This record gives sequence, C-alpha cells and structure tokens, in this order.
Amino acid sequence: MSQPIHVPNSEKFDASKGTLLKNVFSVAAVVGLLGAGAVYFLNKDLFAHVWLFAFMYFFTVLCGCFFWNCVHHATDAEWSVVIRRQIENLASLLRYVAIFFIPIALCATILYVWMSADKTKDAAMAGSKSLYLNQPFFWTRVLVFFGALAFLSHILRKRSMAQDKDGASSHTFAMRKFAVIGIPTLAICLTFSGIDWLKALNHHWFSTMWGVYLFAGAAGASMALIVLVVSWLKKLGYLNVVTEEHYHLMGKWLLTFTVFWAYIGFSQYMLITYANLDEETIYFRIRNTGSWNYFSHLLVFGRFFFIFVVLLFQGTKKSKLINFAAVWILVMQFLDIFVIVIPEWSPVGFSFRAALASIFPWLGIGGCLGLLFLKTLGEGYLFPTKDPRLAGSLKASN
Repeated sequence: MSQPIHVPNSEKFDASKGTLLKNVFSVAAVVGLLGAGAVYFLNKDLFAHVWLFAFMYFFTVLCGCFFWNCVHHATDAEWSVVIRRQIENLASLLRYVAIFFIPIALCATILYVWMSADKTKDAAMAGSKSLYLNQPFFWTRVLVFFGALAFLSHILRKRSMAQDKDGASSHTFAMRKFAVIGIPTLAICLTFSGIDWLKALNHHWFSTMWGVYLFAGAAGASMALIVLVVSWLKKLGYLNVVTEEHYHLMGKWLLTFTVFWAYIGFSQYMLITYANLDEETIYFRIRNTGSWNYFSHLLVFGRFFFIFVVLLFQGTKKSKLINFAAVWILVMQFLDIFVIVIPEWSPVGFSFRAALASIFPWLGIGGCLGLLFLKTLGEGYLFPTKDPRLAGSLKASN
C-alpha cells in the first residue's frame, strides 16, 4: 500500500463507438417483439410460457449483478472497484424490468392454474397453500419485489456516481449500509419470485432448495455477463485499468459458482429422489423422461463438467479464453431456464415450435435492455474515479 500509484484519468463512453451494437440491439428488439406478438396471436398459451422464460432469464442475470454490487460494498472489496461501475450499470436495469412483466401479468391465469383452481377439487389449494397462493398477496409481492430491487440498485449507482463528483467518504459508508440491506432483500425477492413465477407453474410441487438453486445460476451467469461487458469496453479502448489480475479474479468467481450450482443442483435432485414423494418428484419425472432427458443431461454436462475443466486452468482465466467461458455459461443459463419453464407447456417432450418461439421474446427483451444499457453507459464515468479503494484495485494481484 506504500507504493506510489498513478491514478488514471476518468473515462466517458463515446456513444459513436457503440453504434454497431446499438443497431444490433435495435434490430433484435424489433424482430423479437414483432415475433413475440405473432406467437401471441397464434397461441396465447405458448406465448405466456416463452415470454416467462425470456423474462426470467434476464431477471435472474440482473439480480446476480445486483448481488455482486452489494457484495462489493458489504465486504469493502478493493479488487472490483475498476469494474464496479459496469456492475452498477447492469444492476440498475432492474428499474425497467417491471415493464417486461406486464405480458406475464396479463397471462397470469394461463400460466398459473392455482389462480382458477377449484378448492373443493384441488387438495393443495384447499389446504395451507391458499394462505400464500392467493391473488391479493401474489400481486402485493410482485410490487414489493420490483420496488425493493429497483430502489436499492438505483440508490447504489446514484451514490457511486455522486462520489465521482465530490469524493466524499460519506458515500462509501452509505453504500455499505444499503448493500448490507440489499443482500437479504435480494435473497428474499429472488427466492420468492422464483417460487411465485416458476415453481408455481405447478403449484403441487415442493422444493426447499429452489431459491438457492436459482441464485447459484444467477450469480454465475451475471459474472459471465460482467466479463463480456468489460472485454467489449476494453476492445473499444476503454478500461485499461482492468488487468489480467482482475480477469483472473473474475474467472475464480466463475469457477466458484460453477461448482456451487452443481452442488445445489445435485443436492436438490438427490434429496427429492431419495424421499421419492409424488409431490416432489413430479418436476424431475417430466424432465428426466422422453426427449427432455437429453436436455437435462446436456445441462449437467455443459453447466458443470465441461466448463469446470476449462476454468480450472489459470491460463483460461488470464486469457481471451475467459470470454469463451463467459459466453458458454450464459448459454447454459439459457438452457437452464428453458428446461425449467417450457416442459410445463410441453410435458410429453421437447417441442421445436416452443424452442423457436422462445427466441423472439428473448431477442425482444434482450434488445430493449441492451439499448437501455447503452444509454446508461453514457451517463457517468466508466469506472469510479474518486473511490477511496481505487488505488488498491489498480494493483490487485492474486
């Protein structure tokens, strides 16, 4: 810490350098939304499921970015200061995701059978589950989830950007307080939104590890997205403050959550199959039989065994190969959410029609969020310029 550190000049994003990506996002948004609209008029049931799939893909990834932002402040981390602004920019997109929940809200009765279930014929709804699964409480939770995540992610970024102007240490302490609040808030919101919007697709199903499983995938996929965003900016000539040491540290987190995802996934599967209760095994009975079984096995191999070996090597984490690993993990997150949602629409087996239809809302939501990210990118500096831990981040080492 006693060694002199040259503090680099602040950097602002030149919008003209993002023209190509802006055009790509614009085309994706238009094609995706038009395609999703066509799916809606052809098959509303299919539309509801594929839109939910696309929404949950991006929602989980952005929640993961919010997690990394909170962890940075709560642990007073130094190494991540130079990449933190991009984490903040991505996490701040949570204030917009409620817009993309509107189609799900309109199709709620299509997706969630419990909303129209006859309590005299549905034993689950006749019991204690109805205390949780009832529409007034459901919609209240929706508002709380979006409100809490949007507020906390926005205030953390706002405080961080304010510190760029005055350098006041009070911002650091305030961000730490909000981050400490943000971690349990995220845990509650991600867990119960996962229960409400995914697990409740079959309200008879039980799993006590569902929230942790979704978190494991979200944390790994979000770090993968952060790696790609940082690499893209470096390719444009920005963020020279990010070194191979920072990539090495990000790669370690990719490896960590690859292992954690596998551990939680196996634990959930093992406990459910060992107990062998109908209300628990129904989820895996659908996904481990017929053509869905191939996708379940692909997920296990691709999300763990393959990428685990790739990320074990230090050379992967300190070279451009880390970008390949990041893309792979994001593709596996796509497959993971797909296997969670679409079998509820097609329990008899894989549907090529559903796979094709899934691309449209994914492109539509992704394109819109991409455009919003580019707008956000130009609102402040590309890395915190007056954070008191910047000097430590500049000389981060493993």
